[in-house]
Amino acid sequence: MEISSKQPRPVSSIKSSTMWEWFVDDFYPRYDKQLWQVLAAILIAVAVYFIWSYNHQKNEISENKKLGAAYVLLGRGNIPDAEKALTDFLSQGPSGLARDKANLYLGKAYYDQQQYDEALAAYGRVGKDGKATVLVYSGALHGIAACYMQKKDYADAITTLDEFLKLCMRRTGNPKENLADQEIVDLSPAVPNALWKEALCYRELGQPDQVRAVVDKLQKAYPSSPEAQDGLRLLAMME
Repeated sequence: MEISSKQPRPVSSIKSSTMWEWFVDDFYPRYDKQLWQVLAAILIAVAVYFIWSYNHQKNEISENKKLGAAYVLLGRGNIPDAEKALTDFLSQGPSGLARDKANLYLGKAYYDQQQYDEALAAYGRVGKDGKATVLVYSGALHGIAACYMQKKDYADAITTLDEFLKLCMRRTGNPKENLADQEIVDLSPAVPNALWKEALCYRELGQPDQVRAVVDKLQKAYPSSPEAQDGLRLLAMME
């Protein structure tokens, strides 16, 4: 008796062959139109996404150029032209981060012109959602607090500064925060200045204990900052 040299087909191969035959002979003839419709829908969706992505990127580049030009005007002290550029930009209906940055810059333009109510309105339109906008939103909070101080509304200034510090302050004065690989960094470099502003507001409200508490925070967390030294001088003046 001869032994066959052919090996039996693997079960997986049989199943694959059977499935393919079923697809070609049965499934495809019955549903070919629906399959082509699904494929066409997928291709259209992919094309729409790539077109949207291209236009979105192109729009972002254009918006950043306009914002950059307005920022340069602010930096040069050309405030009226900066205000106009930002107002025109916002009238075009930008969204997201571009809109928030424009309102932040516009708030500064109004503040520099001592138009504090207008500055408050512009700062107030800066969104606070999303990690990407933390620095922009914290800048708006700082600007709002400065406006309130100029309007001698020290209670609202403190409320705003508290929100800013809760959002951005990470340092506590623990010595470990200065060690390699354990250094703690605030989410905004303006935290010491915010604490200093808060101390000034408490002084204006006649609350010396709160002034001392804020200056103590400055001394512990930011001992080498100019604000910490200003805080000590403020305490000395209150004696």
